[in-house]
Amino acid sequence: MIIESVADYDGAINLKLAIKALAAILGASWFFPVSCTTGAVVGQKLLPILDERHVEKGDMVHSTFTVVAEPGANGKPFGGIRLDQLPALEKSGKPMSFWMSKPSGNINSGNSRIEYKVVSESGTERLIEVAESDHDGDKTVWSRYKVTGSTVTPVSSRMTYFGYMFNAVIYAFVISLFLLIAGRVLKWIVGRNKEAGA
Repeated sequence: MIIESVADYDGAINLKLAIKALAAILGASWFFPVSCTTGAVVGQKLLPILDERHVEKGDMVHSTFTVVAEPGANGKPFGGIRLDQLPALEKSGKPMSFWMSKPSGNINSGNSRIEYKVVSESGTERLIEVAESDHDGDKTVWSRYKVTGSTVTPVSSRMTYFGYMFNAVIYAFVISLFLLIAGRVLKWIVGRNKEAGA
């Protein structure tokens, strides 16, 4: 019984010390700018991962989802086509093939660069990934899809976008402000308890 009481006492002391340390850190003047900066950097890397779209999970792929087909316009070996443009092109009867003749390729198209690669192949099915990057570096969209004959089936998409940076800063600011206020309140409570125990 005495041993259990000593253990409980030590546990209570450790908890109080942990709360004091947490209050000191969260309530410190340096905590807000450091946590804001760290949160913005981490958030900028995290948001693209959180925004990945997977069709098998019921997600809608990004609106800029692009597939490639041969031949391309104006003598180019291939061209990029938005997913929502496919039905109209198929109805037009224009000859095109999604089964690319080369395992990889790249072209400049307008304000962007389009690259593709055949990720895997199994019998009559291919998995292709297309990366479309703006020349100014503002955005890159990766589109993955399966090709079976003349049928294209979207698989997933992901994107990096300079706008994520602003979202990350806002989220980091709000979270850091909340933690700072919580730290100040915790510090005030610890101070009151110390005065009460004096």
